[in-house]
Amino acid sequence: MALIIILTICYFIFFYSGFQIKNVVVSGNAKVKSEDLQALVWSNAHTGLISLWNIKISSSSIFLVDENKINKAILDKFPIIENVQVNKNLPQTVIIGIVERKPIGAFCTSTNQCFLIDNNGVAFEQLDIPPAGVTIVRQTAGDARIFTGEEIISQNIMTAISKIQRSLKDNFQIDLKEALITSPVRLNIKTSENWQIYFDLSAGYDIDAQLAKLNLLLDEGITAGTRDNLEYIDLRPNDRAIICDNATCGGRY
Repeated sequence: MALIIILTICYFIFFYSGFQIKNVVVSGNAKVKSEDLQALVWSNAHTGLISLWNIKISSSSIFLVDENKINKAILDKFPIIENVQVNKNLPQTVIIGIVERKPIGAFCTSTNQCFLIDNNGVAFEQLDIPPAGVTIVRQTAGDARIFTGEEIISQNIMTAISKIQRSLKDNFQIDLKEALITSPVRLNIKTSENWQIYFDLSAGYDIDAQLAKLNLLLDEGITAGTRDNLEYIDLRPNDRAIICDNATCGGRY
């Protein structure tokens, strides 16, 4: 009697049609096609139970769905996806919630290979030509081979670039044209107005303090009408900013 009960329970768990996966619902995706995600889920939803000589028995029971396996398969297949949430909705539905990476710029190598990168410095899409208006990120260190889905710029540098980008755009309608990482502790910014800003990223140098210094200068002294001749603003000295235009360079607190 006990064996019959156990076999009945196993049948309902593994083979009862009412518990076999019937629907895969995808949400949150924009660039990745729902059909591609659904196909990947279906291919990972079949669980082999018996494989003996020519006898192969598998099940698509919702109880056997491995959320971690599906999560990893999606992230490995689609580098553009940052996060995946896999949920089982009994009796027959698997729900996939997607968060795609948002580009903060395009990283370009010395050979002009370019990749979209997100705010974590992860390369997720190779480009033939960077889109117009996107910030180009470069570094002077030797180029290593780039794989999509991997971090190619450290997160602290990307955080600094993102803060600079937002501050210039929100406060002064200036776009960030290029970010050149000349060393782990130095960042050169080229603006859409073709003048540059030098930042210190070393420990103890607060990027927010340097931005506050920049905002004060652009608010009070270096207005839109006087930026035509500007060459660079060097924010690295902790007690002043060095301002250089076509005529002369000087210091200002």
